[in-house]
Amino acid sequence: MKLLSLGAALLLLAFTPGCDRVLAPPEHPIYTAWEEGLTLGYEDPSLEPGPRAQRRQQVRVKESKGSAAGWEITKTFGTLTGQWEFRSTAADGGVTLDAGGAGGITQLPAGFPDRVSRWESRGTFSWVVGRASADLPGVRLADPQGAVGIWVESFRPDQPRVRIRTFYLPDIGEAETLTLRDGRWIATNRLVSRGFTDAPAGTGKNTPGSTL
Repeated sequence: MKLLSLGAALLLLAFTPGCDRVLAPPEHPIYTAWEEGLTLGYEDPSLEPGPRAQRRQQVRVKESKGSAAGWEITKTFGTLTGQWEFRSTAADGGVTLDAGGAGGITQLPAGFPDRVSRWESRGTFSWVVGRASADLPGVRLADPQGAVGIWVESFRPDQPRVRIRTFYLPDIGEAETLTLRDGRWIATNRLVSRGFTDAPAGTGKNTPGSTL
């Protein structure tokens, strides 16, 4: 990635071939995956090939719909050892993870990234580092010419030696994560595949914009 300013065999599922769809959510970019059926594959580049393949992860958008609170999204998270489901809400540039009875966890704040660039959530402090162009070899993005995202750095005061940088892309969310190790930023999670495991949502109540 180049900073432009400061700044289960689930993974073996074949992605549906065909043209991509770029749907524009209303008013604000959504810095998370929200299109129904969109499926993202991740690997840890710091691992050797064998363990890397065994620890691959897959995130798939199961359901996505608009509501008074924002865009409500249900996803499945899968590895070779299991699958979990989690929910989030996207609104005004922010993303809040559903923590059940414990309330929501702010992943990105409302107003992100231009109006709000620093925030705290449950003891974790985060801030915008800068914008960057995506550099994801082998990943077919819906708009490769305009794939510019945001780097965010995070840390906890009770773990001062642990620092994380995450690169967020519109309509995808996490595209790469770096961890500070011995003074060097090491990639520990990276998007390696993007596609649809079923037909993309058509026009209707679950489509927040028009096909480009």
